[in-house]
Formats: sequence, C-alpha cells, structure tokens
Amino acid sequence: MALDSEESEKLEALPVLDKFVLYFSGNPKNQKPKCLSDINLSPSSYVTPELNQTLKLKSSDVLSYFLWSGLVNIALKRWERALDCLESALTYPIKDGAVSLIMVEAYKKWVLVGLLLEGKSLPLPKSVHGQASRAFHTIGKPYDTLAQIFESGTAARLKSEADFGDKLWESDYNTGLVLHVLAAYQKFQIRNLGNIYSKISMQEVHNQTMSAESGKHLPSVQAVESLVREMISDGLLHASLSQPTTGPAVLTFSPTGPSLPEDQMQQALAEATIRIQSLARDIRQTDRMLTHDKEYIKHAQKLKKNAKNGSVGDQGIAGTDMDWNGEEEELMAGVVF
Repeated sequence: MALDSEESEKLEALPVLDKFVLYFSGNPKNQKPKCLSDINLSPSSYVTPELNQTLKLKSSDVLSYFLWSGLVNIALKRWERALDCLESALTYPIKDGAVSLIMVEAYKKWVLVGLLLEGKSLPLPKSVHGQASRAFHTIGKPYDTLAQIFESGTAARLKSEADFGDKLWESDYNTGLVLHVLAAYQKFQIRNLGNIYSKISMQEVHNQTMSAESGKHLPSVQAVESLVREMISDGLLHASLSQPTTGPAVLTFSPTGPSLPEDQMQQALAEATIRIQSLARDIRQTDRMLTHDKEYIKHAQKLKKNAKNGSVGDQGIAGTDMDWNGEEEELMAGVVF
C-alpha cells in the first residue's frame, strides 16, 4: 500500500524524534570544550545562537517539540512512544505555579493515549510538580472522567460520556483519539478475559463483552470472532482460535505471550546494546558537566542556602539558556486550584 506525502513525512521524522533528548542549545558557558573538533562533544557545545546555528530556545519551544513529537507518534499509532513524548511535556519544571497551556494540552492527550496503551487510567509521573498535577486534574476533569468510566464502567456509559463531551473533544482536536478509545474498549475486555479463563468459547466472549462504539453487543458471534482474529493478527492478543467439530470457535489464551525467532531476538539484543552504550556515553558526559559546571554549582549552592533559610524557592532545572517567563498568554499563573 502506497503512503501519501503526509504519512511519508511523518516516517522521515522518526529517526530524529526517536533520539533521546539530553541537551538543548543555549548558553555556551554551560560547556567550555578545549577543542571544537572533538568528535565526542555533544551538539550543544557547538550548536549555539552565537554561532548562528540555532535560535535561543524558550520553554515554549521545548514544550512544543515534545507535544508535536507526541502528535506524530499518535498519528502513526505508536502509543508507547507517544506516551513518552507527552510525559516529557508533563514533567517539565514550572515556576511560581505557572502551568503552560501546552502542558495542559499534552495532559489531555496523555490520558487518552494511556487508555489506548494500558486500558486504564494511569497515575501521573512522580516528577510532575504538585501544582501542575492539580491544574491537570482540574482542567482535564472531563478526560479523567472518561478514563475512569473506561476502566470500571459499562460500554453504554462510556459511549454516553463520549457523546456528551463531543463538542469539547472537537474543540481540543481530540475527537479522533476519543473514537480510538471507544474502539479499544471491547478489545481490552477481551484481553482481560485471559485473567479469568485459559479457554473460552466465542459465544461466551460475545455474551461477556460489548462495543463502546454502539453501547451494545456486536451483532453476531461471527463479528466477535472477526474482531478477535484481527487482534491476534495485529499482535494485540496472545491467543489462538480453534474450531471444534460442532459449535462456535474456542479462544485459547497464551500464558507466555509471543516468542521471537532466533534471528529477530539477536537483532533486538544488538540494537539494545547499541542504545545502552550510546546512553552510557551521554550519561558520563552529563555527569561531568553537572559536576564541574560553574553555573550548576552556583545554582546548587543557592538551593542549599535557601533550604537552610527555610525558603526553598524555585527548584526547576532552569539554566540561563531557558526563558522561564514565557509568553503571558501561554502561562496560567495566578489561577487558584
């Protein structure tokens, strides 16, 4: 099947978006390399505004990168990677309780992507600032409610809630994600049957699961069987179907999950080794930068002094290269939660 130009552009962006972000271009004083020709230098050592290789990044630029990275992965249905990108926006340090609208937008999509990936409402990462957490739950309450119904409510209740919030999802540009959530509801019901049964007839699967797209049972056992076969083919369900001589097909769940062929296993191990070695180099360089950088030492000393004086102040990791003030229209400072 041929890809359209927009789809091709998304795929071309993946090699960039899949890279781990450790540094952002900014103030060259953060690093003082002896020789710019050193091949082990991080890009932030020489990609600087002073050399006209980049603009000076603001907090909104960084947050937009994480949000748009998530959107690209959402478009490609790479739910796990999308969740990681959106979490990077949620955990961004905030100052004086000011929560960016970009962070709020990321939270709404994060809730929906979490349902598609895990089938339940996910807890916020521990590194999310307390004030940001309160803001997310207050502004994103309709999304939290939808997630709670998905996890413990009925298909009819979920469809009703989705229909009720139709205008909200549309204004947030999340209608497509909500439709994916409705379509995923019965699939997670089927997967969860594996926690109870080792084998189950398709007639029972039909009786015990419902579609949130219609709020009803699928029209026939054959429709359920077709859905199950699709899930197995897509790798969403680790199970097999067998057809007895009489009666409907039987679904047998696999307790161990899929097993990769030897060549694919070796390839996966080799790729993981390369990623770990690359990360280890970056971690060593980051550790050295934080240990010896004068700006960081001053910042750490200031925090320690403020803590002794009973004034914690801002503990966000904000160097001189980040514009913490941001644009007024993007910040929600002064809102009481």
